[in-house]
Amino acid sequence: EVLVQISKEPIGTKGARVASNMSLRGRYVVYPPTVDHVGISKRIGSEKERSRLREAIDTMKPPQGGLIVRTVAEGLTKKQLKADVGYLVRLWGEVVKKREIGQRAPVCLYSEVDLVLKTARDLFTDDIEKIVIDSREEYFRLKKFIEMFMPERIDAIELYEGEEPIFDAYGIEDEIQRALAREVPLPSGGHLIIDQAEALTAIDVNTG
Repeated sequence: EVLVQISKEPIGTKGARVASNMSLRGRYVVYPPTVDHVGISKRIGSEKERSRLREAIDTMKPPQGGLIVRTVAEGLTKKQLKADVGYLVRLWGEVVKKREIGQRAPVCLYSEVDLVLKTARDLFTDDIEKIVIDSREEYFRLKKFIEMFMPERIDAIELYEGEEPIFDAYGIEDEIQRALAREVPLPSGGHLIIDQAEALTAIDVNTG
């Protein structure tokens, strides 16, 4: 039995592309548990910042594997990076534990998080006060994820149990309508008017 990671989904008659070197993606870092390598995203251009991040990540590198710092980690503190690394190490531990149970291959040991969990992982920053969710099932699933990923923010997950739809209760529908308005105000005091019909006509002309 060989442990592999699917790097590309199957298309048509082509099977999935697999890799023997695993990698788990977090919000700020990527953890390759089978490769002893520390790297910094090339998109972080400042040499000073690259050196700072490398120094920080060297202090929290797990005994097994390496770490690759993503571009979004630029300007982060050690505490923020350490929380992400800790989550990925725990996640890999769960993968190993599942494999040791002895389920017969082929079996899925881990899959990338779905839209709900991915949104929380990538967008639930300190600027976000709380996440309100109206599905009891998704609420408990999200709480379990946050408890592992960022336990200090577990109390910021709230279950909405009101009678009216959650979008109406928080005025989201009105926000969407304003965002889709034809007239867009500008800081200068002027405004833009977007006419969908004219825009479509212009596209048709330009594309022949």
